[in-house]
Amino acid sequence: MTNPLYPAFFRLDRLQMLVVGAGQVGEEKLSFILKSSPNARVTVVAPWMGQELRELLDGQSGEAGPQEPTSPERPANRWHTAAGGMVTWYRREFRPDDVLEADLIVAATNFRNVNHAVWEAARTHRRLCNIADTPDLCDFYLGSIVTRGPLKVAISTNGQSPTFAKRFRQWLEAELPEAETTELIEGLRLFRDRLTGDFQSKVRELNALTSGLLASARSERRCPPGGCLLATAAGDENTPLTPDENTLN
Repeated sequence: MTNPLYPAFFRLDRLQMLVVGAGQVGEEKLSFILKSSPNARVTVVAPWMGQELRELLDGQSGEAGPQEPTSPERPANRWHTAAGGMVTWYRREFRPDDVLEADLIVAATNFRNVNHAVWEAARTHRRLCNIADTPDLCDFYLGSIVTRGPLKVAISTNGQSPTFAKRFRQWLEAELPEAETTELIEGLRLFRDRLTGDFQSKVRELNALTSGLLASARSERRCPPGGCLLATAAGDENTPLTPDENTLN
């Protein structure tokens, strides 16, 4: 079986997310969202909020949110993240018109009828939705993600083996050290910016430079995790550099 999913990366600082549910499932979904996109704008609708999610949001903002008002029409709490994101909680039951202000919707409750109501409203108003534990009703999935500085890798097995996706994520995290990966990509950006000539010549030079990035990983050299890739890219003493490659140092 092949994987027909089309990967895309959303700018959650420009979109509005709606998460319905604030218990254990909601905490799992929202922690995933904020870990990957701490600048996200999220509205949470739920009649109550679990302690784990409260602690997560208080930790994101660095301080506890305001006290809950008595009116369900006003936000119960609002948290601002250090990255410029915002999470707003309305302490009430879900209403179908909640989806009108959302671009992406996540139904994260333990109640099948509530999740189905969210899906029905999202479908009616042509909004993309993710329904917890119901892959057939999902327009998008929240898969495993590896983030290393500007590098972000999303992993999907199309629901066939979440365990493999998790292990592959852990392997990539071990192979791609944070600081070295960030330095590598920044160096490649600087090199690209210095290139002159037309588009085709720039592509040729970049292809020539990056073609050797994985070469040492396929050789017989024994490297520490991530060492072969990063050492080759940086140009260690065992990897001769061309004049163009020296511009990265």
